[in-house]
Amino acid sequence: METIVFVDNDSKWTANYKRMLTPFQEEWNCVYFQHPEDAMEYMSSHPTEVLVCELDMPVMSGRELFEMVDMLSPATVKIGITQVRDVAYSLETLNQIKIFKLILKPFFVAEDIIFPIREALRRYKENLWHEGTIQKAEKKLQELNQEMEELHKKVDSKKQGHDRILDGMLGILEANLSYPVADFDVERKELVKDFCAELMQEFFQYFMYEKKNLIFYLSYLKNKFHHPGKSQVFGIRNKFDGKVPVSVMSRIAYVTFLVGYLCEQCLERYHIENMLEAEEDMYILHIWYGWGTETYGAKVEPEVQKLFRRTIRELLRALSDRMAEKSENKIYALKLYFKREGERQ
Repeated sequence: METIVFVDNDSKWTANYKRMLTPFQEEWNCVYFQHPEDAMEYMSSHPTEVLVCELDMPVMSGRELFEMVDMLSPATVKIGITQVRDVAYSLETLNQIKIFKLILKPFFVAEDIIFPIREALRRYKENLWHEGTIQKAEKKLQELNQEMEELHKKVDSKKQGHDRILDGMLGILEANLSYPVADFDVERKELVKDFCAELMQEFFQYFMYEKKNLIFYLSYLKNKFHHPGKSQVFGIRNKFDGKVPVSVMSRIAYVTFLVGYLCEQCLERYHIENMLEAEEDMYILHIWYGWGTETYGAKVEPEVQKLFRRTIRELLRALSDRMAEKSENKIYALKLYFKREGERQ
């Protein structure tokens, strides 16, 4: 039941309020006071939707009571009542205090006070709805912040989880570059630098943010390496009908990328065939690649090409070893077939 508190030091007007609101005694909990102090004490322990108060009262005026209620019960909607002779004072009060309605005395029709109370109750509910909406939004924001914190933790955990693989890659690159690059000129050193930068960039794409499916990887690799018009053939066949787990697919895709990238950087033309299949609880990737020395033109010098090939082979070996070590059930295997130069696929 909604509570409406009435404060008026004039007992006759208090009696008038009671008479006018008798039909609503089962709908509203109407409480009447002649002294503002008593109303304050009541409202301190009883939720109040609407406060109807005479502005001109001795000891504590209605304006002062409204100021106190703003601190005590800010959600309460306030209605002021005053004599016609006090309109100037009432208007000043309206400008300084948050009063929802102002009712002028004398009035003799019940609707003159019932309608303002009904409107005040609607305003109270609207205020509650807006407050609830804000609270829900704040709660949702807190939940989103918590989710963001969890995501950051997962990303950090993921990064830490791949530090070993990353360290392995860096070790392989350093081992392959330290001695051979020493005699390279600036141009060849830049080629090697760009080559390694692309390897690292793709590494992070596949491993640090692995949320893609098989279709994405197949499309990405085909677009990157398959250019028949340039005699650059990159074929992928999937003989596995089921769904490959993302953690497995990203690694298989990266291995496939390494072979394609090696050929792209070293050769004007190449032919590569990849095939993915399953045997019992294993995923197997077969890769065939080759080129003919007389038919296929080289894009880089033999020394640089040799360095690229050795780096890729060491990466493939290290990655497969590390993936096998991490996999208790040996969930996939890697088979690589390297064609001799001069053989055509």
